[in-house]
Amino acid sequence: MSEYRRNTRMVVCIVAVLAAGAITVGGLAYLGSTGGWWFNWNQAKTTFVFHEDLGNTTGTVLLDIKLSAGSFSLVFVDNSSLLYRMSVEVQNITLQQYGNPVVTFVGNRIALDYQAAGVNVTLGSGVRYAVHGNLSAGAVTATLGQGAHLANMSLTTSAGGITVVMTEQMNFTGDVPVNLRTSSGAISLNADLSPSVGGSFEASVTLGAISVNAPSWTQVTQNHYETANYDTASDTVTIVASTTAGAVSANLS
Repeated sequence: MSEYRRNTRMVVCIVAVLAAGAITVGGLAYLGSTGGWWFNWNQAKTTFVFHEDLGNTTGTVLLDIKLSAGSFSLVFVDNSSLLYRMSVEVQNITLQQYGNPVVTFVGNRIALDYQAAGVNVTLGSGVRYAVHGNLSAGAVTATLGQGAHLANMSLTTSAGGITVVMTEQMNFTGDVPVNLRTSSGAISLNADLSPSVGGSFEASVTLGAISVNAPSWTQVTQNHYETANYDTASDTVTIVASTTAGAVSANLS
């Protein structure tokens, strides 16, 4: 069953919101957030690479990424010896004000808290991960396929977009909550779940549009869908996507 609702005035608002978000991200992430950045067109960048092997790490590992502006991209690989690999690309003007980015791994928490950067993270398959990404302005993408062992995921932006792709090769154990939230922007989800995994998806928009394509899922309420085995499956994923002003689109299979 699928649903699509369109309101012309809302669509205009969505376009305006996304355009404003793009301008904010571009200005902060690529021209720097210092006073007078408008006049600085030096876009020289430096890339920092961080890497750590799994070693004796056990239990659930938290990946905690916080950026004031920029982008965060996440992928998994089927590599049981890798804990994480991270590249952080920063404008040199940003480095002058805020210094070099620092990634820490303490108490099973991989953490990066920085002003503006393009961050690419690769996680291995040896442990389960909790993924927390919080961007004030920017874009988040996460591809969860073979090698992905997820305990939970929370992706949030104040202004920007979130894109998540789940494939049936992804590993689920127990109930895995996934929360996607943007105040102003768009959320896009493609979830292709294994037949043995139960799925639930619920979307909410205060001002904007929701589009869901879920031919094999059951529509529970107007914007809530579940697989037939959601209440009986041992392993489930519960996805909530919400935006205050923007759009949510989902393809569920």
